[in-house]
Amino acid sequence: MPPKGVAVSHRSAAAFADAEAALFLQDEPLGPGDRILAGLSVAFDASCEEMWLAWRHGACLVPAPRSLVRAGHELGPWLIERGVTVVSTVPTLAALWPQESLDRVRLLIVGGEACPPGLVERFAVPGREMWNTYGPTETTVVACAARMEPGEPVRIGLPLDGWDLAVVDENGDPVPFGAEGELVIAGVGTGRYLDPAKDAERFRPCAALDSERAYRTGDLVRADEAGLVFAGRADDQVKLGGRRIELGEIDAALGELPGVRGAAAAVRTTPVRLAAARRLPRARNRLRPGERQKAADRAAARGPRPRPRRGRRPAPPAPPARSTATPCPGPCPPPATTAPCGPRSCTAPPPAWPRCGRSCWASGPAPTTTSSPWAAPA
Repeated sequence: MPPKGVAVSHRSAAAFADAEAALFLQDEPLGPGDRILAGLSVAFDASCEEMWLAWRHGACLVPAPRSLVRAGHELGPWLIERGVTVVSTVPTLAALWPQESLDRVRLLIVGGEACPPGLVERFAVPGREMWNTYGPTETTVVACAARMEPGEPVRIGLPLDGWDLAVVDENGDPVPFGAEGELVIAGVGTGRYLDPAKDAERFRPCAALDSERAYRTGDLVRADEAGLVFAGRADDQVKLGGRRIELGEIDAALGELPGVRGAAAAVRTTPVRLAAARRLPRARNRLRPGERQKAADRAAARGPRPRPRRGRRPAPPAPPARSTATPCPGPCPPPATTAPCGPRSCTAPPPAWPRCGRSCWASGPAPTTTSSPWAAPA
Protein backbone atom coordinates (compact mmCIF):
# COMPACT_ATOMS: atom_id res chain seq x y z
CA MET A 1 0.00 0.00 0.00
CA PRO A 2 1.20 3.56 -0.58
CA PRO A 3 2.06 5.78 2.38
CA LYS A 4 -0.96 6.87 4.39
CA GLY A 5 -0.57 10.57 3.64
CA VAL A 6 2.90 12.15 3.90
CA ALA A 7 3.50 15.88 4.30
CA VAL A 8 6.73 17.29 2.84
CA SER A 9 7.74 20.89 3.47
CA HIS A 10 8.75 23.42 0.82
CA ARG A 11 12.16 23.52 2.51
CA SER A 12 12.63 19.79 1.89
CA ALA A 13 11.49 20.08 -1.74
CA ALA A 14 13.91 22.96 -2.40
CA ALA A 15 16.77 21.08 -0.75
CA PHE A 16 16.03 18.04 -2.90
CA ALA A 17 16.05 20.07 -6.14
CA ASP A 18 19.33 21.78 -5.19
CA ALA A 19 21.00 18.50 -4.16
CA GLU A 20 20.19 16.83 -7.49
CA ALA A 21 21.29 19.93 -9.39
CA ALA A 22 24.72 19.54 -7.84
CA LEU A 23 24.79 15.80 -8.59
CA PHE A 24 23.82 15.23 -12.22
CA LEU A 25 25.79 16.24 -15.34
CA GLN A 26 28.41 18.32 -13.53
CA ASP A 27 30.49 18.80 -16.69
CA GLU A 28 27.52 20.07 -18.72
CA PRO A 29 24.69 20.94 -16.31
CA LEU A 30 21.03 20.87 -17.20
CA GLY A 31 19.66 24.10 -18.60
CA PRO A 32 16.89 25.75 -20.66
CA GLY A 33 17.94 23.76 -23.72
CA ASP A 34 17.02 20.43 -22.14
CA ARG A 35 13.67 18.70 -22.51
CA ILE A 36 12.58 16.43 -19.66
CA LEU A 37 10.07 13.61 -20.11
CA ALA A 38 7.01 13.68 -17.86
CA GLY A 39 5.94 10.04 -18.16
CA LEU A 40 5.13 9.00 -14.59
CA SER A 41 1.74 9.26 -12.92
CA VAL A 42 1.35 12.30 -10.65
CA ALA A 43 0.09 9.85 -8.00
CA PHE A 44 3.67 8.51 -7.85
CA ASP A 45 6.06 10.74 -5.89
CA ALA A 46 8.82 10.14 -8.45
CA SER A 47 6.88 12.39 -10.82
CA CYS A 48 8.03 15.28 -8.59
CA GLU A 49 11.58 14.58 -9.72
CA GLU A 50 10.55 15.08 -13.35
CA MET A 51 8.75 18.36 -12.62
CA TRP A 52 11.25 19.79 -10.15
CA LEU A 53 14.23 19.01 -12.37
CA ALA A 54 12.62 20.98 -15.20
CA TRP A 55 11.60 23.93 -13.06
CA ARG A 56 14.91 24.07 -11.18
CA HIS A 57 16.91 24.41 -14.42
CA GLY A 58 14.39 26.26 -16.57
CA ALA A 59 14.09 23.24 -18.87
CA CYS A 60 11.04 22.20 -20.86
CA LEU A 61 8.71 19.55 -19.37
CA VAL A 62 7.35 17.23 -22.08
CA PRO A 63 4.25 15.26 -20.97
CA ALA A 64 3.77 11.84 -22.56
CA PRO A 65 0.60 9.71 -22.66
CA ARG A 66 0.80 6.84 -20.19
CA SER A 67 -0.21 4.37 -22.88
CA LEU A 68 2.76 5.46 -24.99
CA VAL A 69 5.23 5.07 -22.13
CA ARG A 70 3.98 1.56 -21.43
CA ALA A 71 3.95 0.58 -25.11
CA GLY A 72 7.74 0.54 -25.31
CA HIS A 73 8.43 0.15 -29.01
CA GLU A 74 6.48 3.30 -29.97
CA LEU A 75 8.27 5.52 -27.45
CA GLY A 76 11.57 5.87 -29.32
CA PRO A 77 10.32 7.84 -32.34
CA TRP A 78 8.18 9.97 -30.02
CA LEU A 79 11.17 10.92 -27.82
CA ILE A 80 13.36 11.67 -30.83
CA GLU A 81 10.68 13.77 -32.53
CA ARG A 82 10.26 15.90 -29.38
CA GLY A 83 13.97 16.16 -28.62
CA VAL A 84 13.78 14.66 -25.10
CA THR A 85 17.18 14.72 -23.37
CA VAL A 86 16.31 13.67 -19.78
CA VAL A 87 14.26 10.66 -18.62
CA SER A 88 13.37 9.64 -15.06
CA THR A 89 11.49 6.36 -14.77
CA VAL A 90 11.24 2.99 -13.00
CA PRO A 91 13.28 -0.02 -14.19
CA THR A 92 10.11 -1.96 -15.05
CA LEU A 93 9.17 0.56 -17.74
CA ALA A 94 12.72 1.14 -18.97
CA ALA A 95 13.09 -2.60 -19.56
CA LEU A 96 10.30 -2.39 -22.16
CA TRP A 97 12.04 0.24 -24.28
CA PRO A 98 14.35 -0.54 -27.21
CA GLN A 99 17.92 0.67 -26.75
CA GLU A 100 17.66 3.11 -29.65
CA SER A 101 14.67 4.85 -28.05
CA LEU A 102 17.05 6.80 -25.77
CA ASP A 103 19.65 7.74 -28.38
CA ARG A 104 19.27 11.48 -27.68
CA VAL A 105 18.89 11.15 -23.90
CA ARG A 106 21.95 12.35 -21.97
CA LEU A 107 20.61 11.74 -18.46
CA LEU A 108 18.68 8.61 -17.44
CA ILE A 109 17.48 8.26 -13.84
CA VAL A 110 15.89 5.06 -12.52
CA GLY A 111 14.46 4.39 -9.08
CA GLY A 112 11.44 3.17 -7.16
CA GLU A 113 12.50 -0.50 -7.34
CA ALA A 114 15.57 -2.69 -7.79
CA CYS A 115 17.53 -2.07 -10.98
CA PRO A 116 18.69 -5.19 -12.88
CA PRO A 117 22.32 -5.21 -14.11
CA GLY A 118 21.14 -5.95 -17.65
CA LEU A 119 19.47 -2.55 -17.77
CA VAL A 120 22.77 -0.88 -16.93
CA GLU A 121 24.51 -2.80 -19.71
CA ARG A 122 21.93 -1.57 -22.23
CA PHE A 123 21.55 2.08 -21.30
CA ALA A 124 24.77 3.20 -19.53
CA VAL A 125 26.60 4.13 -22.71
CA PRO A 126 29.18 6.84 -23.53
CA GLY A 127 27.61 10.28 -23.73
CA ARG A 128 24.89 9.46 -21.21
CA GLU A 129 24.82 9.47 -17.41
CA MET A 130 22.73 6.75 -15.79
CA TRP A 131 21.85 7.07 -12.10
CA ASN A 132 20.16 4.68 -9.72
CA THR A 133 18.27 6.55 -6.98
CA TYR A 134 16.70 5.41 -3.74
CA GLY A 135 14.40 7.12 -1.29
CA PRO A 136 10.99 6.65 0.33
CA THR A 137 8.28 9.27 0.06
CA GLU A 138 8.72 10.00 3.75
CA THR A 139 12.17 11.49 3.08
CA THR A 140 11.28 13.60 0.00
CA VAL A 141 11.50 11.32 -3.02
CA VAL A 142 15.25 10.53 -3.06
CA ALA A 143 17.74 10.13 -0.20
CA CYS A 144 20.78 8.67 -2.00
CA ALA A 145 22.01 7.94 -5.52
CA ALA A 146 24.75 6.12 -7.43
CA ARG A 147 26.23 6.63 -10.90
CA MET A 148 25.81 3.39 -12.83
CA GLU A 149 28.55 1.89 -14.99
CA PRO A 150 28.49 -1.40 -16.94
CA GLY A 151 30.22 -4.27 -15.18
CA GLU A 152 29.97 -2.73 -11.71
CA PRO A 153 27.64 -3.78 -8.87
CA VAL A 154 24.25 -2.11 -8.79
CA ARG A 155 24.26 0.27 -5.83
CA ILE A 156 21.89 2.83 -4.37
CA GLY A 157 24.90 4.93 -3.50
CA LEU A 158 25.63 7.72 -1.05
CA PRO A 159 23.29 10.30 0.52
CA LEU A 160 22.37 13.57 -1.11
CA ASP A 161 23.69 16.77 0.46
CA GLY A 162 21.69 17.40 3.63
CA TRP A 163 20.46 13.80 4.08
CA ASP A 164 21.90 11.62 6.86
CA LEU A 165 21.87 7.82 6.65
CA ALA A 166 22.70 5.10 9.16
CA VAL A 167 22.43 1.33 9.23
CA VAL A 168 21.44 -0.11 12.58
CA ASP A 169 20.64 -3.45 14.18
CA GLU A 170 17.48 -4.39 16.07
CA ASN A 171 18.65 -2.39 19.09
CA GLY A 172 19.34 0.75 17.06
CA ASP A 173 23.13 0.41 17.28
CA PRO A 174 25.33 0.93 14.21
CA VAL A 175 26.41 -2.32 12.53
CA PRO A 176 29.92 -3.02 11.24
CA PHE A 177 30.63 -3.05 7.54
CA GLY A 178 29.54 -6.29 5.94
CA ALA A 179 26.76 -6.94 8.46
CA GLU A 180 23.02 -6.80 7.98
CA GLY A 181 21.11 -3.75 9.13
CA GLU A 182 18.10 -1.56 8.58
CA LEU A 183 18.53 1.74 6.78
CA VAL A 184 17.53 4.80 8.83
CA ILE A 185 17.23 8.27 7.28
CA ALA A 186 17.28 11.72 8.86
CA GLY A 187 18.16 15.22 7.74
CA VAL A 188 16.58 17.97 5.72
CA GLY A 189 14.32 15.67 3.70
CA THR A 190 12.43 14.16 6.63
CA GLY A 191 8.66 14.54 6.30
CA ARG A 192 5.80 13.47 8.54
CA TYR A 193 2.70 11.32 8.44
CA LEU A 194 -0.69 12.98 8.73
CA ASP A 195 -1.68 10.16 11.09
CA PRO A 196 -0.02 10.96 14.47
CA ALA A 197 -0.02 7.30 15.58
CA LYS A 198 1.72 6.13 12.41
CA ASP A 199 4.09 9.08 12.56
CA ALA A 200 5.21 8.13 16.07
CA GLU A 201 5.66 4.51 14.98
CA ARG A 202 7.98 5.12 12.02
CA PHE A 203 9.74 8.38 12.98
CA ARG A 204 11.83 7.85 16.12
CA PRO A 205 14.92 9.29 17.76
CA CYS A 206 18.18 7.85 16.42
CA ALA A 207 21.24 8.08 18.62
CA ALA A 208 23.45 6.84 15.79
CA LEU A 209 22.63 9.99 13.80
CA ASP A 210 22.22 12.23 16.85
CA SER A 211 18.74 13.04 15.59
CA GLU A 212 15.45 13.37 17.43
CA ARG A 213 13.56 12.38 14.30
CA ALA A 214 14.68 9.67 11.90
CA TYR A 215 12.69 7.43 9.54
CA ARG A 216 13.02 3.66 9.81
CA THR A 217 12.73 2.46 6.22
CA GLY A 218 12.40 -1.30 6.80
CA ASP A 219 14.96 -1.81 3.99
CA LEU A 220 18.12 -3.87 4.41
CA VAL A 221 21.35 -2.65 2.83
CA ARG A 222 24.99 -3.68 2.57
CA ALA A 223 28.04 -1.45 2.96
CA ASP A 224 30.45 -1.00 0.08
CA GLU A 225 33.35 1.35 -0.46
CA ALA A 226 31.44 3.03 -3.28
CA GLY A 227 28.02 3.16 -1.55
CA LEU A 228 25.02 1.26 -0.27
CA VAL A 229 23.80 -1.93 -1.90
CA PHE A 230 20.11 -2.77 -1.55
CA ALA A 231 19.53 -6.19 0.00
CA GLY A 232 15.77 -6.55 0.49
CA ARG A 233 13.03 -5.91 3.02
CA ALA A 234 12.93 -6.62 6.74
CA ASP A 235 9.18 -7.25 6.48
CA ASP A 236 6.71 -8.59 3.89
CA GLN A 237 6.33 -5.33 1.96
CA VAL A 238 6.95 -5.62 -1.78
CA LYS A 239 7.19 -3.16 -4.65
CA LEU A 240 5.58 -3.55 -8.05
CA GLY A 241 6.21 -0.84 -10.61
CA GLY A 242 7.58 1.39 -7.85
CA ARG A 243 4.43 1.15 -5.73
CA ARG A 244 4.39 -0.33 -2.25
CA ILE A 245 2.21 -3.31 -1.50
CA GLU A 246 1.74 -4.67 2.02
CA LEU A 247 1.06 -8.39 1.69
CA GLY A 248 -0.15 -8.49 5.29
CA GLU A 249 -2.91 -6.00 4.52
CA ILE A 250 -4.00 -8.12 1.55
CA ASP A 251 -4.10 -11.19 3.81
CA ALA A 252 -6.30 -9.33 6.29
CA ALA A 253 -8.67 -8.09 3.59
CA LEU A 254 -9.05 -11.58 2.12
CA GLY A 255 -9.62 -13.05 5.58
CA GLU A 256 -12.64 -10.77 6.11
CA LEU A 257 -14.48 -12.21 3.09
CA PRO A 258 -17.36 -14.59 3.81
CA GLY A 259 -16.34 -18.24 3.85
CA VAL A 260 -12.58 -17.54 4.04
CA ARG A 261 -10.84 -19.13 7.03
CA GLY A 262 -7.32 -18.02 6.17
CA ALA A 263 -5.41 -16.31 3.38
CA ALA A 264 -1.82 -15.70 2.34
CA ALA A 265 -0.61 -13.43 -0.48
CA ALA A 266 2.67 -13.88 -2.33
CA VAL A 267 4.44 -12.41 -5.34
CA ARG A 268 5.26 -14.59 -8.32
CA THR A 269 7.76 -13.51 -10.96
CA THR A 270 7.23 -14.89 -14.43
CA PRO A 271 9.36 -14.23 -17.53
CA VAL A 272 7.95 -11.69 -19.94
CA ARG A 273 7.97 -12.63 -23.61
CA LEU A 274 6.97 -10.30 -26.41
CA ALA A 275 5.91 -12.01 -29.61
CA ALA A 276 3.92 -11.18 -32.72
CA ALA A 277 0.41 -12.59 -32.54
CA ARG A 278 -0.65 -15.10 -35.15
CA ARG A 279 -3.61 -17.36 -35.60
CA LEU A 280 -2.89 -21.02 -34.99
CA PRO A 281 -5.00 -24.01 -36.04
CA ARG A 282 -6.95 -25.76 -33.34
CA ALA A 283 -5.20 -28.73 -31.88
CA ARG A 284 -7.21 -30.35 -29.12
CA ASN A 285 -4.79 -33.24 -28.87
CA ARG A 286 -2.00 -30.87 -27.74
CA LEU A 287 -3.42 -30.79 -24.22
CA ARG A 288 -1.88 -33.11 -21.71
CA PRO A 289 -4.19 -35.75 -20.25
CA GLY A 290 -4.63 -33.86 -16.97
CA GLU A 291 -5.25 -30.58 -18.81
CA ARG A 292 -7.96 -32.10 -21.00
CA GLN A 293 -10.11 -32.90 -17.98
CA LYS A 294 -9.58 -29.40 -16.55
CA ALA A 295 -10.55 -27.85 -19.87
CA ALA A 296 -13.65 -30.04 -20.04
CA ASP A 297 -14.64 -29.01 -16.50
CA ARG A 298 -14.23 -25.32 -17.33
CA ALA A 299 -16.28 -25.72 -20.49
CA ALA A 300 -19.05 -27.49 -18.56
CA ALA A 301 -19.09 -24.71 -15.95
CA ARG A 302 -19.45 -22.06 -18.65
CA GLY A 303 -22.37 -23.85 -20.24
CA PRO A 304 -23.14 -24.10 -23.93
CA ARG A 305 -22.07 -21.16 -26.01
CA PRO A 306 -24.58 -19.74 -28.46
CA ARG A 307 -23.50 -20.39 -32.01
CA PRO A 308 -23.74 -17.42 -34.34
CA ARG A 309 -26.26 -17.78 -37.15
CA ARG A 310 -24.62 -18.01 -40.47
CA GLY A 311 -26.06 -17.98 -43.88
CA ARG A 312 -25.71 -20.91 -46.24
CA ARG A 313 -22.46 -20.93 -48.03
CA PRO A 314 -22.71 -20.66 -51.77
CA ALA A 315 -21.93 -23.80 -53.68
CA PRO A 316 -18.39 -23.89 -55.03
CA PRO A 317 -18.14 -23.08 -58.74
CA ALA A 318 -18.08 -26.04 -61.06
CA PRO A 319 -14.64 -26.88 -62.43
CA PRO A 320 -14.12 -25.84 -66.02
CA ALA A 321 -14.92 -28.56 -68.50
CA ARG A 322 -11.88 -30.17 -70.05
CA SER A 323 -11.79 -30.24 -73.78
CA THR A 324 -12.03 -33.72 -75.23
CA ALA A 325 -10.67 -32.67 -78.58
CA THR A 326 -7.04 -32.60 -77.36
CA PRO A 327 -5.84 -35.13 -74.84
CA CYS A 328 -4.24 -33.87 -71.64
CA PRO A 329 -0.43 -33.68 -72.16
CA GLY A 330 0.36 -35.03 -68.69
CA PRO A 331 -0.77 -35.29 -65.10
CA CYS A 332 -2.36 -32.14 -63.68
CA PRO A 333 -0.18 -30.20 -61.18
CA PRO A 334 -1.16 -30.47 -57.55
CA PRO A 335 -3.25 -27.64 -56.14
CA ALA A 336 -1.32 -24.72 -54.64
CA THR A 337 -0.87 -24.90 -50.90
CA THR A 338 -0.09 -22.22 -48.36
CA ALA A 339 2.88 -22.99 -46.15
CA PRO A 340 2.15 -22.58 -42.45
CA CYS A 341 3.68 -19.60 -40.68
CA GLY A 342 7.07 -20.33 -39.21
CA PRO A 343 7.86 -19.60 -35.60
CA ARG A 344 8.00 -15.90 -34.80
CA SER A 345 10.97 -14.56 -32.92
CA CYS A 346 10.48 -13.21 -29.43
CA THR A 347 12.62 -11.41 -26.97
CA ALA A 348 14.47 -13.35 -24.33
CA PRO A 349 13.10 -13.18 -20.80
CA PRO A 350 14.57 -10.35 -18.75
CA PRO A 351 17.50 -11.29 -16.54
CA ALA A 352 16.68 -12.16 -12.98
CA TRP A 353 17.08 -9.30 -10.58
CA PRO A 354 20.03 -9.84 -8.27
CA ARG A 355 19.59 -10.25 -4.58
CA CYS A 356 22.59 -8.50 -3.13
CA GLY A 357 24.18 -9.16 0.24
CA ARG A 358 23.21 -7.22 3.32
CA SER A 359 25.03 -4.61 5.37
CA CYS A 360 25.22 -0.88 5.92
CA TRP A 361 26.47 2.51 4.77
CA ALA A 362 25.93 6.26 5.20
CA SER A 363 27.07 9.64 3.93
CA GLY A 364 30.29 11.62 3.97
CA PRO A 365 33.94 10.67 3.48
CA ALA A 366 35.17 7.26 4.53
CA PRO A 367 35.46 7.03 8.30
CA THR A 368 38.56 5.88 10.11
CA THR A 369 36.55 3.34 12.13
CA THR A 370 35.05 0.11 10.83
CA SER A 371 31.44 0.82 11.65
CA SER A 372 28.60 2.97 10.32
CA PRO A 373 26.75 5.35 10.35
CA TRP A 374 28.30 8.20 8.46
CA ALA A 375 26.74 11.60 8.99
CA ALA A 376 26.66 14.19 6.23
CA PRO A 377 29.19 16.98 6.77
CA ALA A 378 27.80 20.10 8.37
